[in-house]
Amino acid sequence: MRALTTQLAGRIGALVVLSAVVAGCAEGQAVEPRPKASGLPPLAGVPTRLDVGSLVLPIEPYLFTDRQVGRLFRARAVLTASCMERFGHRWPVPAEAAPETGTLNPANTAHRYGITDVRLAARYGYHPAPGTVPSRTKQKSPGPNPGPEELLVLTGLHEDGTRAAKDERGRPVPAGGCQGEATTALSGDPQKIGNRELVGTINIGSYRDSQKDPRVVRVFRAWSRCMRQYGYVYADPTRAPGKGAEFTGPTATKTEIAVAGKDVECKRRTNVIGIWSSVDAAYQRRAMSEKTRELAAIKRDIRTQVANADRVLGK
Repeated sequence: MRALTTQLAGRIGALVVLSAVVAGCAEGQAVEPRPKASGLPPLAGVPTRLDVGSLVLPIEPYLFTDRQVGRLFRARAVLTASCMERFGHRWPVPAEAAPETGTLNPANTAHRYGITDVRLAARYGYHPAPGTVPSRTKQKSPGPNPGPEELLVLTGLHEDGTRAAKDERGRPVPAGGCQGEATTALSGDPQKIGNRELVGTINIGSYRDSQKDPRVVRVFRAWSRCMRQYGYVYADPTRAPGKGAEFTGPTATKTEIAVAGKDVECKRRTNVIGIWSSVDAAYQRRAMSEKTRELAAIKRDIRTQVANADRVLGK
């Protein structure tokens, strides 16, 4: 999985050979500009961070992990199938396991700031390492093709979208159909399952806002200068290649690996990850401080949904 709303994009620019070492590009040196604009969230401190292996963002405790999401939706499928069976309909429970995305949760720390792992960059360039994203080539088994009666029981709706109180045999249909009944059993709400909207808003909002922050803008410029000394012209790390036609083949090319290696090197030399993640976290903390009650309820909701899914699945 790549970064949230800004993907690695762009093409290799003209080669520019610079002999002088870029100022501020010393290995491990933190480039932490002081905020010049008012209203910026303060930073408690900026560590020198070479990768995201130990990074935990403030919003993460309020997000479901990949494993929890997989179990949650499998539990809903089991409950939906049981409900459909009560109405005389067979409904399949998917056998596929939840795909591994290479990240603990939708905060996407593994890919949030682009490529950061020297070893992976040297081997795969901007291509995802095997097993870190859902396979695009894997053939999915065709889903069920419900008839009108099955669809009514499944969704609790008539074909025109109006609420169906009973099925065609006169039996009461639960609100939201069998899917709604299953969702309610897990979350207490027939319309909601998994992460709440507030958490996604904070998670995505901080990522977006951090890229406009002058402290991040300045370190992006330092990264760009560092890349120029190797002949690569990119305004900032979010514009580094990855989706260009030359980098979409089945495997990484030597050119791609070369750019990816320098991308990671310059992130390390300018402390992009340390500064960017610190600013990102600061925006999260500020937003979260205004929603403490709501977030406490969300944490309780996560525990409830996970416990209900475990009970359904017997683990």
